[in-house]
Amino acid sequence: TFDWQTGQLGSEFHAKETIRDVVWLHNRDYIAVAQKKYAYIYDGQGTELHRLKNHINPVHLDYLPYHWLLVSTGATGFLKYHDVSIGKLVVELKTRLGQPHSMTHNPWNAVVHLGHSNGTVTMWSPSMKEPLVKMLCHHGPVTALAVDPTGRHMVTCGLDKQMKVWDVRTYKESLAYYSHRPGSNLAISQTGLLAAAFGGQVQVWKDAFKTKQKAPYMSHLVEGAVIEGLDFANFEDVLGLGHSKGFTSLLIPGAGEANYDALELNPFESKRQKQESEVKMLLNKIQPELITLDQGHIHQMKEEVEEKPLDSLEHKELILKFKMKGKNSAKRRLHRRFDLVLHHCSDICVTLTLSH
Repeated sequence: TFDWQTGQLGSEFHAKETIRDVVWLHNRDYIAVAQKKYAYIYDGQGTELHRLKNHINPVHLDYLPYHWLLVSTGATGFLKYHDVSIGKLVVELKTRLGQPHSMTHNPWNAVVHLGHSNGTVTMWSPSMKEPLVKMLCHHGPVTALAVDPTGRHMVTCGLDKQMKVWDVRTYKESLAYYSHRPGSNLAISQTGLLAAAFGGQVQVWKDAFKTKQKAPYMSHLVEGAVIEGLDFANFEDVLGLGHSKGFTSLLIPGAGEANYDALELNPFESKRQKQESEVKMLLNKIQPELITLDQGHIHQMKEEVEEKPLDSLEHKELILKFKMKGKNSAKRRLHRRFDLVLHHCSDICVTLTLSH
């Protein structure tokens, strides 16, 4: 690990195994690494903290920050959710579609998207054993996936040399782009710029979700290299490329968000603020059962009461048994009995008077 702005080295260690994927956890002090046999968690100094034996032969890793869930998938075809706050495996789901070729998650609702070899994209939630949605996107393996920050659009690349934009709300294709080579990596910036890697070339598209563009916004060729990964830096107009020759950073005007929310993600936080933010994130942790396609449906869940017709038998009985409130209380019964006794005594007195 190193600081890409200053070039200062943070940590370096030799895993002595093949590393297939790496992902940051809740802060820059913890990273998860998918190695040849298991997944491992290291601290900022490169010290091994945990070996996750339940994650066998991992190929792809992802992290859900609001749920503290580490997600992995590998050659076995299982999708596994691991809660890193308590160190417990939440659930493992069998995809039944073999090893996925790509994986990402929707930042809006935390639904995991998997791209498979038969051209389909499946969407998963830890509370369901079957996929929430299954879409046929390409006539071949899905090599790359990306979802924009608003959660409305999904971009896919396949071996059929197509890059497609999908509307996640309707699950329909919006736009399609053709390339000379299959896309290998995708990334979307905070402002909606789309970066796609095709072999050794990377293209950045602007307004790619609104209308079909005739030409890319920017393009760059890494000569004699193959791009293995790319991503945008938060709050910076920088695109980082990892390729077979090393690392390259590109300036992309308009890629970073200019106004940041310090309560959500503060790039200038101090050590004290960092500690406080970690505690707040734990207190605001969302349970895995709340991951659904429609987040607005959570607060609308109510117990449905069956409405019965007015002419039903129960309603008629209710009308026949209707009583006025307070007419048969203990005090009223006592008064009625006392009035009855007085009335009876008055009748006796009148009878005696008449007899005399």
